[in-house]
Amino acid sequence: MFAEYGAIFLTRATPPPVIIFDGPDEVERFQSSLKVKRAVLGDHEIELQRTAMEALLGAAVEIAGCGGTLTARASDSGRRSYDDTVMLWTRNVTRGLEHWREAGRLSSERAEAVKRLAPVEQVAVILEMEEREQIYFGTFFNRSILYSVAAPGASQHLSMLAFDVAEFEEETVERALGRFGWFRTVVNDFPHFTYLGCKSDQLTSLGLKPSAHPYKDREYVFWVPDL
Repeated sequence: MFAEYGAIFLTRATPPPVIIFDGPDEVERFQSSLKVKRAVLGDHEIELQRTAMEALLGAAVEIAGCGGTLTARASDSGRRSYDDTVMLWTRNVTRGLEHWREAGRLSSERAEAVKRLAPVEQVAVILEMEEREQIYFGTFFNRSILYSVAAPGASQHLSMLAFDVAEFEEETVERALGRFGWFRTVVNDFPHFTYLGCKSDQLTSLGLKPSAHPYKDREYVFWVPDL
């Protein structure tokens, strides 16, 4: 989990107190302790930590000055609850179990046994199936579920330091976000940016390394923990 989402601990805002929140009560206590700010970006009102939101709005002003826009991809592009992360996780697990059952890779009994587990118990089981058996639960069943959704309690959106950008393919948007401390940190989640609050030339010295991944006609750089 730290390898996938650990860049958030370098933020100049308030980082999460744990790698994985235990449940909704822990998430709610943390979120209620934060200074937050709401804003409408495009069709959706979102909520972030105040420092992160002010930086995001600064980037939006700069992008607007160049004739562009910075908008939220969906209503859950900012703050999420613990239950939101469980819902997204369960969606992928349910689809994956049905896919592999129909493909003959899982028996109905085994699929039902996994389905009956609590979401937090499913995490280790699903990741072990992916590693040992190549039974993947990502959106297209060809890579890990972690490329599609965060494990329950692990999403950066819970810390209100992540924003999913509708215009994520535009390089001018990416550059402006970087100038205001927003960077891609979750590999292959191309619309997802994380507020770190530092300059791009500081990322390496802070313990991150660039990881380039192609999408359509260009490569995108993600900043991940240098383990």
